[in-house]
Amino acid sequence: MYFAVFVTHKEGTGPERTRLRDGFAAYLRDHADHPDVVVHHGGPTLGDDGEINGLLLAVEAPSLEAARAFVAGSPYGQAGLFAESHVRPWDWLTGRPG
Repeated sequence: MYFAVFVTHKEGTGPERTRLRDGFAAYLRDHADHPDVVVHHGGPTLGDDGEINGLLLAVEAPSLEAARAFVAGSPYGQAGLFAESHVRPWDWLTGRPG
């Protein structure tokens, strides 16, 4: 199943996010605790001011619970940087892998 992940970062977490950025990027590529999750696309979202305010991911996972656990288990999730986190099943129509 595919899932779209929409995350909004808490205000004032920029320095902590910067500190964890490399670990988060590595987690997206290699997440041994979640071997059944595949990250297909991802990147930060930007506010009107051009500053990072969250992130968007397209992931494949066996269930909604697995996708949510993957997001929560990320370095950003573990550090409590998320003001909001929405994981939604997604019917991927165009640009789909495979």
